[in-house]
Amino acid sequence: MSKFFPTPKITKIGSDVELIAYECQDTLVQLVYLAPGANFALHEHLESQMGMIISGRLEMNVNGTKEIIEPLQQAYIANAYVPHGSVNIFPETAIVFDVKRIVNSLPSEKADEVFLKASPKKDEITGLPCQSIVASWFEIVITEIPPGGIIPMQQSASEQMGIILNGQLMMSVEDEQQRLEYGSIYYAPVNVFCGGYNSSNEAVSLIKILIQPSSRLSYKEVSLSEITARSLTAS
Repeated sequence: MSKFFPTPKITKIGSDVELIAYECQDTLVQLVYLAPGANFALHEHLESQMGMIISGRLEMNVNGTKEIIEPLQQAYIANAYVPHGSVNIFPETAIVFDVKRIVNSLPSEKADEVFLKASPKKDEITGLPCQSIVASWFEIVITEIPPGGIIPMQQSASEQMGIILNGQLMMSVEDEQQRLEYGSIYYAPVNVFCGGYNSSNEAVSLIKILIQPSSRLSYKEVSLSEITARSLTAS
């Protein structure tokens, strides 16, 4: 089993929710499919977590603050022990990606806002225009890689996870290489070389999740098996 290209674990919760989970060392990345009417009451847990809608819409409730989340426009954050829940009040299935991780933030850090909007910038690695969301312990970068586009090989100062939203993208991490399609992810630990190439004739949308090195992390209090059994939208 490759740690750079993790194998998904699929779990169904009733008839309304399907989870596709990827273990990336201390981080759990999931794709969550929420059927119309799926409803999760407010709950809380040790892990900090964030999420973003890939398609569809969803009403999120974080500590009593509600907002309709639109695809790839904003992220929500529920840090450790912050109550959160969701309901799909719309007629289409919502697809969410979520990230869960224990984060021991520095006491001086400013508290994150509950809902953060994406803003335009230039991707530092590819030089391509992108959308970015920056918080205390992570950054989300959404980039469109054109046909023939290259992601130069580089060592990241942050842990990096990438989710492919369409098409195919050839990714290399350290000495491993795989052609990734929709729903596949890659994982690059700190200071490990990674890069990619779009050899197809269509643009590929890539979501990069960068975990900031300032976060201090520990799993002494929670086992990975317990984390895998829960999603960002279900306790």
